Amino acid sequence: MLCGIWGSTWLAIRIGLQGAPPFLAASLRFVVASLTLLGLAAVFKSRLPKGRIEWSLIVFVGIVLFTADYGLIYWGEANGVASGLSAILFATFPFQTALFAHVLLREEGLSLQKLAGIALGFAGILVIFRGQIEADVGRTFPMFAIVLAATCAAVSSVAVKRWGHDVDAITFNAFAMGTGAIALAGFSLVARESWFVPSWPEGIGAILYLAFAGSVVTFVAYIWLLKRIEATSMSYIAFVTPIVAVLLGVTVGDEVLDPIVILGAAVTLAGIYLSTSKRAAAWVRGMVRARVVSGASGDPPPRKR
Repeated sequence: MLCGIWGSTWLAIRIGLQGAPPFLAASLRFVVASLTLLGLAAVFKSRLPKGRIEWSLIVFVGIVLFTADYGLIYWGEANGVASGLSAILFATFPFQTALFAHVLLREEGLSLQKLAGIALGFAGILVIFRGQIEADVGRTFPMFAIVLAATCAAVSSVAVKRWGHDVDAITFNAFAMGTGAIALAGFSLVARESWFVPSWPEGIGAILYLAFAGSVVTFVAYIWLLKRIEATSMSYIAFVTPIVAVLLGVTVGDEVLDPIVILGAAVTLAGIYLSTSKRAAAWVRGMVRARVVSGASGDPPPRKR
């Protein structure tokens, strides 16, 4: 579900920018999402955040994820980075998550299996979008903004995994998104964006879709899953969303399916399997042991003195 929805949001952001400036569009998205989550919290009687750690984490995620991450994504796409290329650049998310998790999460050490799987998965993404890389490689600062957005998302995910095991997914996201909405509105004022009612359907339609499906549903599910699954494994979503984006372009739009895309998707999925499969891990360990044994048996005998 997360891969399907988030795979469509890159295009939805691009459409929404036709009807509203970037920081204002992002702010309105999280205003709607935050108010919706507060309403759901009242209905389900969700537990309010408590204690210094939870409130500090809310502010941290609100600034780093919902302000910096999404502000950079919206700004990058508004400054010419195509949605497909944005998905490629954001696919550095698993690399960065694995590194931060290795440092901050004792149970998520960086292994050869993970590195090999992540590298293979990213190689598949490069195959899928090889044409867009050649066409859009000149926009240095907007492209760097998308990579930095992935850094913000990686840090936030690992922080929630370490310190957010007791948070309520609904109220946590409600207050974090509210923090992001306020900060993004401030950036919009500083950037002197024009404040107006976004156009219909591009602006308002995209904001509503991104608020309800792309924020409320997805981030509640994401926090719930993050408590149960490794942060690095969760980050592989960033490998699948570009594939979903391509399939949407073929089925919904008028794009033609390139057979090489199928190959790239297969390579990416193989990388995810390699990173997460216990069977693959056992196979890798077996190969390493075999090499060690064969190397030991081939050692020359020690010389006599």
